[in-house]
Amino acid sequence: MKINLTEVLTGLNIRRKFIFVFFDTVTFAAALFLSFYIRFEFEVNYLDFNSFLLMLLIFMVVKFVVFSIYNLYDISWRYVSLQDLASIAKASVISNSVLFIIIFGIDLTLFSGFPRTVLLIDLMLTFILASGFRISKRMFLEVFHNGIGATGLKRTFIVGAGNSGEQVLRELYRGRPRSFVPVGFIDDDINKQNMQLQGIKVIGSTDELNYLIQQNRIDSIIIAIPSADRNFYKKIYKIAKDSGITDVKVVSTINDISNVIKVSVMDIRDINVSDLIGRQAISINTKEISAYLREKKILITGAAGSIGSEIARQVLFYQPNEIAILDINESDLVALEMNLKRSLQAKKINVKMYLCDISVQAKIDSIIENIKPDIIFHAAAYKHVPVLETHPEEGVRVNINGTYFLAKAAKKYGVKNFVLISTDKAVNPTSIMGATKRIAEYIVTGLGKGSEVNYVAVRFGNVLGSRGSALPIFIDQLKSGGPITITHPDMKRYFMTIPESVALVLQAASTGNNGDVFVLDMGDPVKIVDLVKELIQINNLVPDKDIKIEFTGIREGEKLFEEVLTAEEGVIATTNGKIFKAKMSSVHSAESVVEMVDYFNIYEYQMGKEIWLKKFKNYVPTFDPNNGNGNDNGHKNGKFNENLIPSNLPVENPFTHIS
Repeated sequence: MKINLTEVLTGLNIRRKFIFVFFDTVTFAAALFLSFYIRFEFEVNYLDFNSFLLMLLIFMVVKFVVFSIYNLYDISWRYVSLQDLASIAKASVISNSVLFIIIFGIDLTLFSGFPRTVLLIDLMLTFILASGFRISKRMFLEVFHNGIGATGLKRTFIVGAGNSGEQVLRELYRGRPRSFVPVGFIDDDINKQNMQLQGIKVIGSTDELNYLIQQNRIDSIIIAIPSADRNFYKKIYKIAKDSGITDVKVVSTINDISNVIKVSVMDIRDINVSDLIGRQAISINTKEISAYLREKKILITGAAGSIGSEIARQVLFYQPNEIAILDINESDLVALEMNLKRSLQAKKINVKMYLCDISVQAKIDSIIENIKPDIIFHAAAYKHVPVLETHPEEGVRVNINGTYFLAKAAKKYGVKNFVLISTDKAVNPTSIMGATKRIAEYIVTGLGKGSEVNYVAVRFGNVLGSRGSALPIFIDQLKSGGPITITHPDMKRYFMTIPESVALVLQAASTGNNGDVFVLDMGDPVKIVDLVKELIQINNLVPDKDIKIEFTGIREGEKLFEEVLTAEEGVIATTNGKIFKAKMSSVHSAESVVEMVDYFNIYEYQMGKEIWLKKFKNYVPTFDPNNGNGNDNGHKNGKFNENLIPSNLPVENPFTHIS
């Protein structure tokens, strides 16, 4: 028999509403009866039964109407909040105010001589009884039921006694089936020591963690600090591992300074290599992003990719009117559409899917004319460096032509905001891929001159786990027993996890002005060989013993070290410490952009690579295809070379604030 999930959920909603209405009927009747009973010192013999029933009918009609207006029959019985209790209080006050007008403002014989104190007592009893019933299930689950069946559950420390830690504790109490029993909080804030949250005590700091684990027979640790960076994660993970704990979990949400994002049980997951290598201490302001995205039509190109799909998932949180996902990858596009729609059941956000090659101008024009999006996030691109070294014409077709067609259509059809996802490989490019992305930046900043469209670009480095990144390849090699291959022992890259990168992209886009090129602070560069060793060790293996590491040599177009800003640019700080603005002004206008794109489209498919390199060099003066192997490109031993910062900027490296 086929089960219709919608019908099941509808049935559960109707049952919950029926229960609330039934108990409110009892509540309203009991409140009015007890009000008379208390007012007349527990003597109600004088009260006429028929008159009381008529009064009760009027009271019930008024209260049911007001309670319905405040949606008090739609709240979750299991997750009743303080806001819900406040709504019950408001509904009780307003309903009794209406009753006051009916009783004392209208000359009805029924209410002749009605005591005003009865109305006041009824108000208090209505609130107490209605609130008490609604909070009863949560009280049972979070208070009385916690000690039941605790045997066999994992004894757990929660690291972080802030807002997220408190929310994690609530989720552990609510979770069914239960897996953890909270034993205590760990926090380095001296002011929080011995403090209690929902009956669970802060029992020490992370420096005492090893001892506390042994003393309390801990089985599991949950890190509940969204603002923590990879160094903090490494510290806790090492202590846990040394203490024999293999179950370490983290909260995967981003630190939201506006406190809109709440932790749910779905945000608690196992720690992984991305947390230990790429985790950054970032913060965002969801109120700013919400003002930018809410009730807008959003088009995302390259939506089937790792960055594009994460943009789609995060945009969803801000409740746009419509999300259009566009890609040439049919299978992954369909999978993303299904994934988004599964999470949309209560949000009613329209999702449209478009299978399209962005280099087909007529189709791009038709799609944008049809959608009329408010915002375009352009993440579609070819980004494999070695591939484009042998197929430069494909880089031109997709990264240059595709960007141009999209950006031009945005202007033609009145799109308000256009966001290009760029890369650190566009800085002093040594690869054809990097050169094409630098030209894509020229296109959007050039077309933006004098335009009503707000064109911005966001430039960042490698993201861990993204399609085309090294980490998935390393994981596959590890599963196969090795060896894990690295191009060069000194190869370094800036890393960040996908959710963090996308959160910063949305934050930058929400504050950007026409022509801005934003630079994300990716933290300190990480040696690839160190990343691989961490990956091997997190799987309880020994590098070069259990799993061999081999070096294959730098590939064509690769750099040993990537950059995020150029000597001639420099950066300007923004209100977010992880987002900077490149000091660059496009030398291109809308007219010269057309000439540039036409220039790259005059070629033959058999054209030699040397001619392609000259073409790119003609428009990207900093393009140096011979400067990738072994040159530090503005770095010394992996650190930023302060001599490259323009003299009008502070000598201090703007990225050194990362701990």
